[in-house]
Amino acid sequence: MKYGSNNYLFADGEEPKIMGLISEGEIRAIHLLSNPSQVGNIYRGYVKNVLPAMDCAFVDFGEDENGYLPMKNVYPKAYREKIKGGDSIIVEVKKSPLDQKRAVLSMDYSLRGENIVLLPKSSGIRISKRIDDGEIRKRLTDWAHGLNASAGMIIRTEAASCQPAHMAMEYEHLRQLMEKIEGSVNFLPKSQLLLTQDRGMDVLNRHRDLPMVVNDKKLIDRLPNYLNCVVDPSFSIRSTAKWRSQWNSIFQKTLPLPSGGNVVMDAAEGAYVADVNMAAVKKKGSFDAMRMKVNREAAKEIAKQIHLRNLSGMIVVDFVHGMSEAQMEDLTTFMKEALSEDAMITTVYGFSAMGLFEIARERKELPFEQQFQVAEERHREAVKNKLKRDKEL
Repeated sequence: MKYGSNNYLFADGEEPKIMGLISEGEIRAIHLLSNPSQVGNIYRGYVKNVLPAMDCAFVDFGEDENGYLPMKNVYPKAYREKIKGGDSIIVEVKKSPLDQKRAVLSMDYSLRGENIVLLPKSSGIRISKRIDDGEIRKRLTDWAHGLNASAGMIIRTEAASCQPAHMAMEYEHLRQLMEKIEGSVNFLPKSQLLLTQDRGMDVLNRHRDLPMVVNDKKLIDRLPNYLNCVVDPSFSIRSTAKWRSQWNSIFQKTLPLPSGGNVVMDAAEGAYVADVNMAAVKKKGSFDAMRMKVNREAAKEIAKQIHLRNLSGMIVVDFVHGMSEAQMEDLTTFMKEALSEDAMITTVYGFSAMGLFEIARERKELPFEQQFQVAEERHREAVKNKLKRDKEL
């Protein structure tokens, strides 16, 4: 336990800068430290035009292209009949621009804390389904009702073990943030980024009690003050042999399995495909047992890669065929459990009539590989421009 724990956060200062979570010797989460994704960001914008025939409006929110605001995302509901061009509004980006599609916006924005998600345009209290203890659910519900809050609220899983005093402080912080955002709706400029909420920061919030390993002291100023940072210049996800293979696996097409099999992951039109192969499996024991072992290893690796690569949309897995109904049910349960902690909405459909395993995962932003490629290109351009300026001087 080099850093006092087998579980720790990290920030790697090599360009493009990345951060993530390591647990029991495996990379469990990884994000760009400067994520270009707009998802979760809250903006002040103004309505450019309303198109009743398309049941939507287009909003200038300060980015290159106007955002798409479906009428079902306009809140409060009574405002749907009154919204007009020129109106100043607060919006959250729900989906990044993808290919030729514009960013999808919603006026039902959320303010995320460690234990609470505040919903300024909603009402009611929702408790995480992962809190299954009846007494804890009642305690949290009573606490939330005692606030007499005008906004809606989601109480996250982490709140189950949180002290009421800490939750009260967090709620007050989010309430003040809400009032500041709502109060700025008519400020100038009309379109402006008000708050950044990326998934990488969510990881830091959820695991704030873990040590944070950084290899560059300058990174500490870019991280939240509550983190316990440990500086280790020798740490590197991309260069150290201990982590390099795991890092490379995020970009590899063929992934080896411990038993000798492999998974081939590829992008198809509108979907991702994972093909499980027996490959060089050593024949020990019954073929049925070997097949199930390979399929379970593949299921674990695929669930891990879906999360690390941030794959979304339809994901189809072609496991090694010939399993019994009980084995397929067991594998379906295994995959559901492996994907249950995913921050994105993920639906495991299980095996189709054709024997293919189907998963649908919420699409909000680009896959990590594409995000990383964009960041690399921006870094290269920045270096070229700096060299050009230095040469001119």
